[in-house]
Amino acid sequence: MITNNLRKLSIGFLVAILIAISAFPTANSLPTGITDKSATNAVIENGCSCHNTNKEATASVIVNLTLPENFTSGETYTLTLNISGGPNDLINGDNRGGFFVMASDGELSPIANDTHVQKPFGLTHLTHTAEGNDYREWNFEWTAPDKQDISVEFVAYGNSVNGADGSQNDYWNKQVTTLYGVDAVVEVEAHEDLSGPQKLIYAFAIITVTLGVVVIGNQMVTKDQAFEDVLKGYWKAIYPWLTTTDHKYVGIMYICTGFGWFFVGGILGLLIRWQLMEPRIDGDFLTYEEYNSTFTMHGTTMIFMAAMPIIFGFANYLIPLQIGARDLAFPRLNALSYWLLPTGGIVIYMGYFTGGAGDVGWTGYTPYSSGDSATTPGTDFWVAGQIMLGASSTLTAINFLVTILRMRAPGVTMMKLPLFAWSILITVFLLLLSIPVFTVALILLMADRTFGTLYFNVDAGADPILWQHLFWYFGHPEVYIVILPAFGVLSEIITTFSRRPIFGYTSMVYAMATIGIISFIVYGHHMFTSGADPLFRFIVMLTTMLVAVPTGIKIFNWLATMTGGSIVLKTPMIFALGTIITFTIGGITGIVLASIPMDIALHDGYFVVAHFHYVLVGGTLFSFIGGVYYWFPKMTGKMMDEKLGLLHFATTFIFFNAAFYPMHNVGLAGMPRRYATYDASLTELNEFISIGAMLFGIVQLIFVYNVLYSYKNGEEAGNDPWNGWSLEWTTSSPPPHNSFTKIPTLKVAEEEGQ
Repeated sequence: MITNNLRKLSIGFLVAILIAISAFPTANSLPTGITDKSATNAVIENGCSCHNTNKEATASVIVNLTLPENFTSGETYTLTLNISGGPNDLINGDNRGGFFVMASDGELSPIANDTHVQKPFGLTHLTHTAEGNDYREWNFEWTAPDKQDISVEFVAYGNSVNGADGSQNDYWNKQVTTLYGVDAVVEVEAHEDLSGPQKLIYAFAIITVTLGVVVIGNQMVTKDQAFEDVLKGYWKAIYPWLTTTDHKYVGIMYICTGFGWFFVGGILGLLIRWQLMEPRIDGDFLTYEEYNSTFTMHGTTMIFMAAMPIIFGFANYLIPLQIGARDLAFPRLNALSYWLLPTGGIVIYMGYFTGGAGDVGWTGYTPYSSGDSATTPGTDFWVAGQIMLGASSTLTAINFLVTILRMRAPGVTMMKLPLFAWSILITVFLLLLSIPVFTVALILLMADRTFGTLYFNVDAGADPILWQHLFWYFGHPEVYIVILPAFGVLSEIITTFSRRPIFGYTSMVYAMATIGIISFIVYGHHMFTSGADPLFRFIVMLTTMLVAVPTGIKIFNWLATMTGGSIVLKTPMIFALGTIITFTIGGITGIVLASIPMDIALHDGYFVVAHFHYVLVGGTLFSFIGGVYYWFPKMTGKMMDEKLGLLHFATTFIFFNAAFYPMHNVGLAGMPRRYATYDASLTELNEFISIGAMLFGIVQLIFVYNVLYSYKNGEEAGNDPWNGWSLEWTTSSPPPHNSFTKIPTLKVAEEEGQ
């Protein structure tokens, strides 16, 4: 009987235990941190002894422990540990995490009345409480040791968990940081490794010098010349280019410089794509700091040092020819504008030799560029170089404005200007209204960084949003500054190879002018997530969508021109057709991003990266490559190889879309831009994108070879090989020194409806 009662009691006890366990199914998802010193080794190996199914650290989890620049003995500092990335809470959608931090010296302690942090053992260890693992950010204090001539190593382990029972799909990572005392001597290893970009720069310099030695040596041997004679010969050839004020020479230097910087920026872009070939941890290829510098320099180079010079180069060469002028209004000012460009570019890149290039993005957002974290010397060079580039653009804009308005030949009225000339005229208005604003903002930022002023200092009450307003007031018109001249190039090519005047000339002019006006209103769509006033955001959304109307008019007119014409499919025309396709895709995604809800969801994601590459590369770069094929005969007197041109287009078009179209997909999947790593689930798509980008870059060598080969061996072009309509085709190829032996008088047979 007693035995039966004991059995019943035991069974009841077990049932009670099972009920209790089932009543608290999430008890294991809310553990305290590491409370046993013996568990430290498990933490080091697995991130946390409670989450040990993933032995390896996960790159998608980012652990960031903020520390002061250095420490003073006995001083107490408030530190912040933040964890980002990894899974979300399966129940509430919130982020959960845990941490364990160790310091080699000093005393770590929770902040008073904080129930989220505890000191498990000793003075140099902290972890989270049961309440604390509902968070991804914790604050605590660290009291520095008595000595300030030493260094202290901090090791922070962070877990990113989903709150489910068990450790399935929980991830971790760690951060190791060394903090030096104010009197500590920082020792630098004698053989410190160079960064990836630095290695490329040095390799390029070595290759260039080697090739120079080979070329000079070959000339000395084959022509039996002394070294001094060879150098004198080269100097004689180079000197006219260094001292010229001729708009055609300056234009060619602009174009060559722009494509040269495009090569450099392209290499940086390929470094980015190699980094993103797979989800890498810090330092696996590029360190996270090097990656920040790389995408900063890539964007800066492509916009300011590649696209802008190429545009100015074509404008320099063509505008006087198209309006019947002998040169620009201010030739010496034109030469000064050019030489500011490579000088400013070199200043920007000096950061690579001073401890690290600028790492604040091409937007230079404060407080990244003005706060305590923005101490990289390269950022100072970035700001200084940008000011020089701004001065160059401003002087260039003044020169073109005066030239077009005051130096047109007889008969060249405003409504008889070629559309390329119109596009440049509208562009320089945008430059004069926007570039000075950005330049002033850069000067204020330099004052903050150099003289300790407080224009963007958050601690002093300044608003970093001010920088965003100043930047995007320039930054969005900048998009149209680089795309409007591309529209002008497309109009010239389509007119010539359709064998008829542009359909709706007047509407094309007004459409470009309307785009220019609207560009100053829509800049706020870059700030939908910055807490802008709802009415402001709504107005910006409507005006952004309104840009589609004049843009659509231009596309319609191009199609109407081709429909009513007799199309000749040469390489320039094929590039023009490809540009219309890629730019239209970029424009449609721009309308998607103009919607406030869509922009908030996709902001700073790879969908945005896909959008602006379709606009700037698929729109601007494609059109100006077509412009090279179109005007190369005029500039050199030689025809480019047509078969190589078609091969270049086919491979460029295919690999461009292979590289950039899938970026829409990874963006919709949640991949953020500017991150050096990503979730492993997106690896295959990123591998495809990276391979496409590599091939896209390689096939541009076809273009380089075609230019060099055709310059030396191309067929004679004649004065007008395309049967062009505008005045530049009335001169010799290449044009004479003063462009025209006699100032022409334009007489145009008007076509009804044009």
